[in-house]
Amino acid sequence: MIEHKVEQGSAEWFSLRMGVPTASEFDQIMTPKTMKPSESRWKYACRLVAERMMNYQAQSLEGIGHIQAGKENEPKAVRQLVFSYDLEVRECGFFTTNDRRFGASPDRMVVGRNEPVEVKCPTELVQMQYILLDNATIYRCQRQGQLWVTEADKGHFYSYHPMMPEVYEETGRDEPFIYKLSQVLEQFSDELAELLEKTTRRGLIFQKYDSIGTPLDKELGHNLLRK
Repeated sequence: MIEHKVEQGSAEWFSLRMGVPTASEFDQIMTPKTMKPSESRWKYACRLVAERMMNYQAQSLEGIGHIQAGKENEPKAVRQLVFSYDLEVRECGFFTTNDRRFGASPDRMVVGRNEPVEVKCPTELVQMQYILLDNATIYRCQRQGQLWVTEADKGHFYSYHPMMPEVYEETGRDEPFIYKLSQVLEQFSDELAELLEKTTRRGLIFQKYDSIGTPLDKELGHNLLRK
């Protein structure tokens, strides 16, 4: 496991993630209920090929609207997590497997222990779902994928809304699930390599973006072009 110490959401972070399957998208590769390859993996694979061929990051400003709102509440959520559960946490960057083929971006790591922390700051409706439903099932691929990429034995899930009860859960390693997930990810990696080779073999010409930018950078650039 390698931890790349960059600021999450920065251009450097986007650059490291470019073209790399990440834990937050592992449910696009394997269906958690059946533990079989998902048909949606082909759409995700095409996105990763576009990222590699064009120096492109797909996240739009519109797509990060809810994420940005959550980020504004994240410091409050982390303070409450630390206070309520006596955890010391630190910010972290981007983790990859040693071969750099797969990645994960936990929101925090527990200090002195290799344990990823996933922090959610959702809407009222989603928080109610977290309160009432089985979150281990909802985020199974992401949570077990984070444990696999970071080589951790335990992870933490915390969801915060200022007007609602908090949700805190610990997740241990589900070794049979992780084994199956790793098999499906290896298959996906081979399929992705085949698509990249196919793209190159066809001799198609793609114009690359000069540099990786954040979604906000892209939107500001478009606004300048329109003026």
